Amino acid sequence: MYRVAIVTDPETATGFRLAGVEVREATSPQAALEALRLLISLDYGVIAINEALLDSIEEDLRREMRERDLPIIIQIPAPQAKVESGEDYIARLVKEHIGYYVKLR
Repeated sequence: MYRVAIVTDPETATGFRLAGVEVREATSPQAALEALRLLISLDYGVIAINEALLDSIEEDLRREMRERDLPIIIQIPAPQAKVESGEDYIARLVKEHIGYYVKLR
């Protein structure tokens, strides 16, 4: 059985803890990367990470994270982040994964 963990900033960590999720706090992208590497080496099935903490991570590392089978690494929107429409979100994900912008109609 796999576990679930969240890597996020201290401001939103409490809410996840109240929901019963294991949380690793990170105040910088470097701290988030260290927490992520630690969690990857353990038996976690899903790791969700605050997308604001991933902004400065190199593209090669992002690609390596996407290509892993387990744990599944999910980016969660930062609380201050601009909320994009569902269509824009899907288009951005497609572009990140296949390298091309696809116009959705």
